[in-house]
Amino acid sequence: MRAVFATVAIAALVSGCISRPSSGPVALDALLSFEDPALCNLSPETARFLLAMVKIDPNAVVDPDRHLRVGQIAAPAPLMQVFDKVEMTRHDGWTSFAVRTSGTMLGLPLYAIHQTYPEGGDPGEFSFEFAAPVAAVFSTLRKNGFPVEIDKDVSLGEPDGYERIVSLQESPDAPQRSLLTCGYR
Repeated sequence: MRAVFATVAIAALVSGCISRPSSGPVALDALLSFEDPALCNLSPETARFLLAMVKIDPNAVVDPDRHLRVGQIAAPAPLMQVFDKVEMTRHDGWTSFAVRTSGTMLGLPLYAIHQTYPEGGDPGEFSFEFAAPVAAVFSTLRKNGFPVEIDKDVSLGEPDGYERIVSLQESPDAPQRSLLTCGYR
């Protein structure tokens, strides 16, 4: 009887009648999260992840060619395969860093993580780019405590020399992607 069951099970597997377990997208919420979404305050794990993406030499602030360099991905070994390598691009007046990913955050498909730094040492900003339209991202972010409005900078608390903001907008590169940005103006 076991031999017959084994033969039937193998035949069903080969023919596709028995579904194979699928791995699906990797949830990155343990690595990428916020302690206080209402203020864009990152969890310690996320802060470490973002800090590791960029090597900053505080002694070379006046020289943007030496001040910022590509860092590394600081994630547990099982999550490393969902991240590409960190890319750096220099622009006139600022430097950007990005890493593509294939995981999810808050149940949303995450496309990339970005950081930008202006020359001169002013505060930078970070963005999570979701592979989902703005309306879907808006709903999920609001349910999770982010005070976002579509296409509008929302002020977060009293300015301390710079005004801290959060924004949600359609990605300029792709209309079916969205950017959640925390930064300053």
